[in-house]
Amino acid sequence: MGGSHANSIDFPGKNSSEIGGCLSTYEWCANTVRVPFPIYFICFVFFFGIAFPFTGSPSGTLYSEILGPRKQGMMQGLHSFGGSISQLIAPIITTYLFRHSGYQYVMVIQICTLCFAFMLVIVFYNRLVPLQMKPAPGKSAKYKNGVFYTM
Repeated sequence: MGGSHANSIDFPGKNSSEIGGCLSTYEWCANTVRVPFPIYFICFVFFFGIAFPFTGSPSGTLYSEILGPRKQGMMQGLHSFGGSISQLIAPIITTYLFRHSGYQYVMVIQICTLCFAFMLVIVFYNRLVPLQMKPAPGKSAKYKNGVFYTM
């Protein structure tokens, strides 16, 4: 009784040739190569299951080590706010790009973002050190009230 009614309903993905993200409403499907499922699955498991946990928590820890005891609450809040805003905006942009041009421009934006971040790490690598509150003996350190020396 219920099965015959479900067969008469026309919904996206009902046709088995449309499974895999290529609905007939997407014009870009005609000239875009389909990503093989094993490659997609392996990359998905690696990047979301393995790589994300190894970068998510350590980035906050590294940030707090670099900040030291200075306004850490405010700066960590801004760090979390930036991450939250990116999680809000990125899906909207990537969904729009995917709907209108396929996955190619989405991948280009992701690769450009990763390359930009990697270049920033290379450029500022020497500055990514923990804050040292006490200078080495015989060295001076400037602060807002003058110069601090240790002997």
